[in-house]
Amino acid sequence: MTKTDNLGLGLIGCGSFGMFCLEAFSQMDEVRIAGVADVARPAADAAAGRFGVPAFYNPAELLTADGVDIVQIATPPSSHFQLAMASISAGKHVLCEKPLAINTDQADDILAAAERAGVIAPVNFVLRYNRLTEVVKAILNSGVVGKALAARLTNCAFDTYLPNGHWFWDKSISGGIFIEHGVHFFDMYEYWLGPGTVIDACAEIRPGTNQEDRVACTVRHETGALVSHYHGFDQIKPMDRADHRIICEMGDIRVQGWIPMKLVVDAAVDDAGAAKLADCCRGCEVRTVATYGREEGSITGRGKHRNVTRRIQLDYCPGDDKQIVYARSARALLADQIAYIRNSAHARRVTETNGRDSLALAEAAAKLAARSPLKEP
Repeated sequence: MTKTDNLGLGLIGCGSFGMFCLEAFSQMDEVRIAGVADVARPAADAAAGRFGVPAFYNPAELLTADGVDIVQIATPPSSHFQLAMASISAGKHVLCEKPLAINTDQADDILAAAERAGVIAPVNFVLRYNRLTEVVKAILNSGVVGKALAARLTNCAFDTYLPNGHWFWDKSISGGIFIEHGVHFFDMYEYWLGPGTVIDACAEIRPGTNQEDRVACTVRHETGALVSHYHGFDQIKPMDRADHRIICEMGDIRVQGWIPMKLVVDAAVDDAGAAKLADCCRGCEVRTVATYGREEGSITGRGKHRNVTRRIQLDYCPGDDKQIVYARSARALLADQIAYIRNSAHARRVTETNGRDSLALAEAAAKLAARSPLKEP
């Protein structure tokens, strides 16, 4: 592949998410869909027919096919290690769906193999490429709302398509909720707040089953922020929802949606701070909900003296459909990786290390939760 060629992408795993990604990637000028593989022949044939590419029923055959430069792995987690290592051995770049592997030992082997082969092997962490994720990072970095003290992720996911025998509930295949699903959010908060350490975790077992359907943990980040992660796979589809609340010294940052779709900031600031917040998310609506005089606006908190002139609320909602935002983020991630493949001086937003670090947090949370899993009353 030269610096001007498009990149041939082969997909392993033709389920609904794999097809979603191919639909998104097929709209990119720098990408050419080169082939698909799935052990389920009907799924492979349907995908091949949709994109007019060869179908393979053994992933090894895709890896030797002409024109495949990068392999997207969209299969259950327990297969990621073997498929990633085989792809790397074949000299292919890898884009892996989360998690990178089922444990950090496997992840370390993947990263070492990719480095030796001179290929990339990042995880598809699309949340780093979301506009609102960037706005939150800009606000935190600006210091306008002070230091982040605590945060809470509440992720209420639906289990409508997860019957008792689904592989998701089998931890030998999925790794469990922290590993299969939580890595997205461990990575997101490390992007916002820097490296963290899991200090506590627990898991709940659904009555009458061995299924862990609710998990929670606390991560302490190097900034000092304490972040609580809650994941429950126990909702009906219409009630699937997620939100983030970041508590700072001078206000709150709230994000709605596991794919971030709406941002609300409530903060006490001076005039310069109000302008800085508006600059962090241009196009948002900014409302002054209270004003302060000289005396009442001179405050001391956490040992610091500040002057504030107003309390403002800032609302930012780009307005696009969730699936459009999701697809846009996936394309941005792949474009970022391609830019690096073409020029190694390019600084990627997601690297192999991010997949490994988020998995390490998930693994630590899973081990702590396994000490005494709780049964619901």
